[in-house]
Amino acid sequence: MREPAVYIVDDDPGLNASLAALFRSVGLKTDLFQHPQPFLELTQINRPACVLMDVRLPGINGLEVLEQVGRIGWTMPVLMISGHADVGMAVRAMHAGARDFLEKPVNDTVLLQLVQRWIRWDAQNYSCELICDDIRSKLAVLTEREQSVLQCMLRGQPNKVAAHALKLSVKAVEGHRINLLHKMGVQSPIDLIRMVGSCPKDTHNPLRCSREHVGRGGPGHGCPLNT
Repeated sequence: MREPAVYIVDDDPGLNASLAALFRSVGLKTDLFQHPQPFLELTQINRPACVLMDVRLPGINGLEVLEQVGRIGWTMPVLMISGHADVGMAVRAMHAGARDFLEKPVNDTVLLQLVQRWIRWDAQNYSCELICDDIRSKLAVLTEREQSVLQCMLRGQPNKVAAHALKLSVKAVEGHRINLLHKMGVQSPIDLIRMVGSCPKDTHNPLRCSREHVGRGGPGHGCPLNT
């Protein structure tokens, strides 16, 4: 896993430099953006991360940027900061997906603790995403028949029941199960069921994982491996 990073989006150069020094003092990689557009143009964020973003930005409201982040599909935690905050603004930010709302000046100790906590949260989700990526890649190479046999296995159906449902011989179902174990890289049917169930997706229809992208964590999308 690549080292975590803090992305600071604020048009105040002095504050940016101060925050960068603060985060780097505890070993956190820091990237600075005085305008939101270069931040939004990042092609990929393939590391655990936390975003610290001002509400007031050049030419655009930070809440609008937050909404664009959601449309892109990034789900790393975003913390909003403002020197002109009110309750209504904080509520709008939280509804738009912000994880927290901070007023300037921000206490260094409080900010560090908050950012480190959210980075740990994102790192956990990032690890789960890597696991699910591996599962999706393996599911993607299954034949249609193997997918059907896998669904029967996940429903707990014995070979005879699966054979009847799929209009196959029991021997054919057994052969597909052997192929499934080999392709998925597991030793037993129980290992296979556990693997597919570990993907943070609909475990009753795990083959969706081979077709759909899973975004970066969020409420309700924690790692089932840790439950």
